[in-house]
Amino acid sequence: MELSGIELRYLISEINSKITSEYYVSNIVAVTRDSFLFRMHHSTEPDITLMLSVRGIWLTRFKFKQVEESDLIGIIRPEVERAKIEAIQQSGSERIITIRFKHFDGKSRVIVAELFGVGNFILCDEKMQILAILNPIQVRHRVLKRGHQYLPPPTRGTDVLDITLEQLQIMRNSTDTKDLDVLRWLGRNISIPKKFVEEIVRRAGITAPNIGQLSDDDMSRIYTVIKELVADISTGSHEALVILGDDGKARDAVAIPTTNIPSLKPIPTTSMRTAHSYMEAVDEVLANEITERHSNSKTTDIDKRIAILQHDLAEQNKAKEEVISKATVIRKIANDLMAISLGGINNNFDDDSLKEFLGSNSVLIIIEKGRKYLEVLGERVPTADSSLAKISSLLFGRAKELERGCISIEDAKAKLQTQLGNLRNQTTAIQDKIVIKEQIAKEWYERYRWFITSEGLLAIGGRDASSNSAIIRKHLTEEDIVFHAEVHGSPFFILKDAKQVSEISASRMEVAQATVSFSRAWKDGLSSADAYWVEPSQIKRGAPTGQFLPRGSFVIEGRRNYIKGIEIKLSVGLIRSYSHYVLACGPTNAIKKRSVVYSQLLPGGMDPNSVAKKIKTDLVKAAYTNPNAKDDTNAQLADFTKSISIGDFIRAIPTGHSKIFLTEKGEGEKSSLAKPKIDEQSN
Repeated sequence: MELSGIELRYLISEINSKITSEYYVSNIVAVTRDSFLFRMHHSTEPDITLMLSVRGIWLTRFKFKQVEESDLIGIIRPEVERAKIEAIQQSGSERIITIRFKHFDGKSRVIVAELFGVGNFILCDEKMQILAILNPIQVRHRVLKRGHQYLPPPTRGTDVLDITLEQLQIMRNSTDTKDLDVLRWLGRNISIPKKFVEEIVRRAGITAPNIGQLSDDDMSRIYTVIKELVADISTGSHEALVILGDDGKARDAVAIPTTNIPSLKPIPTTSMRTAHSYMEAVDEVLANEITERHSNSKTTDIDKRIAILQHDLAEQNKAKEEVISKATVIRKIANDLMAISLGGINNNFDDDSLKEFLGSNSVLIIIEKGRKYLEVLGERVPTADSSLAKISSLLFGRAKELERGCISIEDAKAKLQTQLGNLRNQTTAIQDKIVIKEQIAKEWYERYRWFITSEGLLAIGGRDASSNSAIIRKHLTEEDIVFHAEVHGSPFFILKDAKQVSEISASRMEVAQATVSFSRAWKDGLSSADAYWVEPSQIKRGAPTGQFLPRGSFVIEGRRNYIKGIEIKLSVGLIRSYSHYVLACGPTNAIKKRSVVYSQLLPGGMDPNSVAKKIKTDLVKAAYTNPNAKDDTNAQLADFTKSISIGDFIRAIPTGHSKIFLTEKGEGEKSSLAKPKIDEQSN
């Protein structure tokens, strides 16, 4: 799939509307040598993944594994990581993208992506001096090498975004070759792809065969259609289509349905489907291309062995055909010799009619070491003291021997086909494992400790000093209440919108239990601890004069509302959230109510890695035996659980050793994860 300049314009516009100035580059990953993933992070909004490839630029919803190494990524990463994207721009309708990055210290960097030819990435400083480049270039009109100034290529034709009706008419009038085809004339003079040129002529209703016969009215219609088409594509006023290949995979994406789609002509209606947006269609098509590249890289050795076996199999087929052909010819000659012998000619090789027969059938008489042979296609039979009937019989025997040889050829072919089938099965197995999976969009609160209370309120807590600071500084409002434990190393927890609900006694107890359980008390193996809650106004973000507060610490003034002797216990479970599941850890009452399956944890026992593996295994087993769900739902839940990494389980559970008290079904099928009550200003 190849993106045009006006299609890129739409994609860039969409990306700029999503990636605001508050996003910064948290990481860059090379998927292939010329495809990079930029993970964009925001303090309160969901993360965004931007794919920059020599094929295009788009926001992706898929997870990718590294396919190829890239030396360039090692240079780009330290130059733009932690920087904000200041602007993503396009040079008119050219397939050249400029991404400007700005660091907090004011340092600027620029990545230029050229999406034509083999494609290129060029990293430049703020003065557009090249710091690194994917594919160095030295041609007549420019040199792109490290240390040189970046220069764009010469423009081709009039930019379709800026063209006027007067310019179109001047182009027509100044063209010497008046019998030039209208399509060719537009393609030469305007920077627009062939598929859109043909669509413009069709929509404008142009019947003139050449530009010499184009009227002013024709020119006006062409101009109007150009502007409409460009506007529809670049502004998103279109219905995007995904074109499917014979294998059912997305092979092309079109922003505007045209009569000329190179990837599939003609187009059966079963071979295309609509997409929610052109961005989504491009994401699916180009993600498939990258995945196939990954698949091909994994099966390279097997493919080589398959090619060798296919060659050997072809040679065996060729050998069989040659043997059968030779046996057929020998049989025919044997039959003819038998007929000649019955006609009265015995073994008189001086007979003219016999000589003529032998010569016309390329049968040779060979004398070797004093012995005479009859040679047919390299097969020899002795003629000394033999009648034609005897020679015929010998030839029949030789034909049978050759035909019997086909059996061994068939045996060899069968072995080759078995080996070939096994290798192809290996390839299929590898390819089946390499599938692109959609990234599940995470809510902003999932970066913290979190759970939904049994009364439906959101509780968030810090994981470390940094997130402790973040939840207080960014997410605490006057409608919330704040929790802390009387234990060293306690996180802060916030019960969101607590003051908007009349009854929160259960929620208060659950958040207090989460606060003590996620504190140092778990690691120390305590069975109970005390916690307290305060009003937001009691939290002072600054240290008293002359004192220092470590990061993640705050001064609490006034009365503390204690909850004493809280049991240290947590549960981790899988909660249905719309079309997928989420992993959550919190107090048992809250987790059990919303989980489909869950495991209850107590302090002590196994290390985090071991207990995470055991939790995963137990939840998978529980998923298959959940009587509240249909079999396919159980399988879906089990598959989702298997897809969760051990690292995600470790991240969910408390720090320190844990033991599993029980694993069982929850009440989640009856009470799935609804949207929690959250102050929109807080996120």
